[in-house]
Amino acid sequence: MYSVVIPVYNAQSTLGRCVDSWLAQTRTDLEVILVDDGSTDQSGRLCEEYAQRDKRIRVIHQANAGVSAARNAGIETAEGEFLLFTDSDDYVEADCLEKMSRFQQEAGADLVLCGYHHLYDGADIQKVPKPAGVYRFSDHPEEFLRLYEQGFLNMPWNKLYKKELAGRFDTSLSLGEDLLFNLDYLRTCRTAAVLAEPLCCYIQEEQKETLSSQKRQNRLELARRVCGETESFYEQVCRETDGERRRRGHRRIFTRYMNEVMDECEKLPADGSLGRSEKFGVIRSYAEDAWVRERGGEALFTCLDYRILWFFLRRKMVRSVWLLCVLRRLVVRIVHDMRRKGGS
Repeated sequence: MYSVVIPVYNAQSTLGRCVDSWLAQTRTDLEVILVDDGSTDQSGRLCEEYAQRDKRIRVIHQANAGVSAARNAGIETAEGEFLLFTDSDDYVEADCLEKMSRFQQEAGADLVLCGYHHLYDGADIQKVPKPAGVYRFSDHPEEFLRLYEQGFLNMPWNKLYKKELAGRFDTSLSLGEDLLFNLDYLRTCRTAAVLAEPLCCYIQEEQKETLSSQKRQNRLELARRVCGETESFYEQVCRETDGERRRRGHRRIFTRYMNEVMDECEKLPADGSLGRSEKFGVIRSYAEDAWVRERGGEALFTCLDYRILWFFLRRKMVRSVWLLCVLRRLVVRIVHDMRRKGGS
């Protein structure tokens, strides 16, 4: 049997679509575990109504403790041999379970990961890992790096796990806990099967919340920890023997940390909690960060805007970085407006 764990927090507007997508699966030997994480809207009641209508649904109610604690509660109570996760504002294709389970059985793999539809601001961006195959990362370090760079290892909701091999999510973290969960899992499993099809639907709305200065600093500190953990995994599990490829592998891993720095810079124009001088201070702190200055030149930026930002950031040209971020936000808003008008 397959256990699907869905953390639920104030999701009354999206929960139905999510749960219905699992109940409509072409393969029916599954249970759906809804973990109501202290919702203050009608989500808890909706969970109970679903449980009354379909015996495959079980509900857990707990005080609000965060998505990691909710997933852990679902793991603890899961009765299936395999685990899957979905966020309550996302959903899956009707043949998601059938295709992932069939691929797992044919490959005899301990992990299956698939692609997904990134539904953002009216656009359907299909993200598919290629090539399909079955890999042991100790023998194929390049495949690990490729999947890591493309972001397919970061999340739990595009994967099928064996419950007996699954650990727990770190509830002390607010960033990177999903990747660390996956790295811990990959340390215990033998093979990972890559299914080159988009079977999950990930919904992303334009970011409305902003980070406080403390949370922003915490985010980069956590990103640094995740970067270090990933480099350790690469050394311990992937065991790249070629020196030059190993050095380049570390550069590729570190690039994701630098992407976080650039991403935080680009978010500043939309942050209404800070004045301009404070935003300049944030950019300056990134430019003067010892780790960024020590290793920043290693980053292998693929995005042109990140390469341009780094050119000015490494020279501590704070105002130039700010102006570029403002210009980028203006362009993004224009594109979003055009997309909305085109879809209306």
